[in-house]
Amino acid sequence: MVTKSDIATKVLPPWDQYKDKKPDEVANAIYVQIGELSNSMTTWYWASIHTKRHTSLAVRGLAFLGLVLGTTLPIFAAIQKADSDKLFLTQWAVAILAISGLLLVADKAFGWSSGWMRYITTATTMENLSRAFQLEWGRFLLSKTTPLDTVDANALYELAVKLEQELTKLQAEETTKWCAEFNTGISLLETMVKTQREETDKKLDAIRTSFTTQQQAAKSEEQSKRPGAIEITITHKATPQKLFITLDKEFPQEFIGTSWSRESVAPGLHLLRIQTATDPLVNMERIIEVAAASIARSEIKLP
Repeated sequence: MVTKSDIATKVLPPWDQYKDKKPDEVANAIYVQIGELSNSMTTWYWASIHTKRHTSLAVRGLAFLGLVLGTTLPIFAAIQKADSDKLFLTQWAVAILAISGLLLVADKAFGWSSGWMRYITTATTMENLSRAFQLEWGRFLLSKTTPLDTVDANALYELAVKLEQELTKLQAEETTKWCAEFNTGISLLETMVKTQREETDKKLDAIRTSFTTQQQAAKSEEQSKRPGAIEITITHKATPQKLFITLDKEFPQEFIGTSWSRESVAPGLHLLRIQTATDPLVNMERIIEVAAASIARSEIKLP
């Protein structure tokens, strides 16, 4: 595997590399120098292609596999008898499809597939330009019937300059596209993070609201089950006489006095019966509504 390094001019050639040299020597130096430049630039892109190609194929393969599983799992879920099995398979399908979508987003954000295509286009174009340069160089030499002179060396130099300008132009265009794609990827990630954060905040608010509502409902339910009490003021026509007081289906209880009460009474409607123990017999009934954690008061006047 070719070692990938940055494309950079580390050391400039000597300033007088072409001075006091024969045209043949100058032409050879120009050809070697432009060949090394072309080879280093195309080699860099071909070396970079391997990582992007392998990553792109892996991501797309996993995304396609996730699509297949996410599509088929609901079909298997539909033929299951148990609801728990249906839910399990459906949840897995949703999770797998979500992961597949995130893989494609990562591919777009990090530019694996697009970078692979862009690098291939740039590298092949550079190679085509280099081959065209070689053919043009060969045509020029074949057209010469005399040894190379200074004019010929200048013409060959211009061919090399033209190739180098075209190669650097391709490199600059590819770099500009990479910068634009990089910024787009950052914007995409920022948008997704912001959207996901907002969605998460909404879900958290909904969970908090639901939790608060449940707490309030539970508190209200607990409050509604707290027992209350009944307090009855009995007004006798004369002196207090013996009475039989019955609450709901309890056994009658004897009572003499003017104020009868009962604690720990369940909330709701209760039937209170009062019967005198002496002649003339008097039977009275009263519906008492007891609220939770409160005292229901009522007054009964005996005839």
